[in-house]
Amino acid sequence: MHPQTLASATMLLYIEGVFNLVRGQVLFLVGVAMFPAAWAIANDKRWGWRLGVVAASLAVFIRLAWYGLSSPISLAFALLFPVVLLALLVHPQSREHQRIWFD
Repeated sequence: MHPQTLASATMLLYIEGVFNLVRGQVLFLVGVAMFPAAWAIANDKRWGWRLGVVAASLAVFIRLAWYGLSSPISLAFALLFPVVLLALLVHPQSREHQRIWFD
């Protein structure tokens, strides 16, 4: 049984992965990486947690590069889910659980 932060991150990886598939070529690749990450986290694999952190970080950086600081409201909406996903994955409770229980 995963802690709530990790379970929520797994579901959000699947959801964000689907949405990233239709957002262009670069985010398409990030979206494709989110599916095996979510599957691996659900099956207690450490590489999945690492892949999820990398994919969520890339999603944040790509959106920052696209929107810049010219439109703060658009940027805030574009960053909402990727930042929440990254925060859930690197939350101390999620990190501790994967450190102890994942293979």
